[in-house]
Parts: sequence; C-alpha cells; structure tokens
Amino acid sequence: MRTPVRLPFLLVIALCAPACFPALLGVGAGLVLSREILANKTYVAQIDLDAAVTWAYCKSSLTHQASYPINVDNDLRTATGVVGGSDVTITVETYDDDNSRLAVYATKYGAPDGEAAKTVFDGLLAYINEASGG
Repeated sequence: MRTPVRLPFLLVIALCAPACFPALLGVGAGLVLSREILANKTYVAQIDLDAAVTWAYCKSSLTHQASYPINVDNDLRTATGVVGGSDVTITVETYDDDNSRLAVYATKYGAPDGEAAKTVFDGLLAYINEASGG
C-alpha cells in the first residue's frame, strides 16, 4: 500500500534534482558556463562575466580566505596567498568579449594540493555568484 504513495514523491525528487543541482552547488546556472579539473589538480571555470569584474571579485574573495596578505599582479591578473597552509595561485584571463576564465592551483610542501584548490575555487565561485547577484 505504501508504494503508490511513494511513487509520486520519488518522481518529483527525480525530476527536480537535475534542475536544482546548480542551486545545491551554490552557483547560479547562468554565471558559470563550464567547470573542469586539469591533470595537475588545477580547477578551471569559464565565467559569464567580463575578466575585469571577475578579477575584482576574485581578489576580494582570496583576501578574505587567505591567512596573510595576498600578492597581486594586476597586469597578469594573478594573485597568490596562503590558505589553510597551502600556497594558492589564482589567475583570471579574458576568454572572449563577455566571458572570463578562472584557474585555481594550490601546492603544499611543493606538491599539488587539489583539496585546497577545490576549497578556494568553490569559495571564489560562491563569492562571485553572491556579489554579482547571480
């Protein structure tokens, strides 16, 4: 007797899960166009914002996440800082006229630290999403 009651409930969950997935990630569906992890544990996202805007958001977010003041090269749009004992490097590049590419790489004791890179990457995307109203 319970099966007929559960079936509609399970169908609703199954149908809503793919649509709700970006919300569960904390990232607006229209803001992040693609995400990938490279072989060297670099996290990369194509973002639907101008590179200058993305860069400003990323510098602010990394400043809040870092244990010490960050080192910034505005000409190359590269910033480095220490987050959780790992050296983290972020870069923002122009992808095309209205999109940018964000890359996050972290090392600890000279070896790639994918966990730290993912933590900073997720923090950056959440901050960009919140700050841009996406």
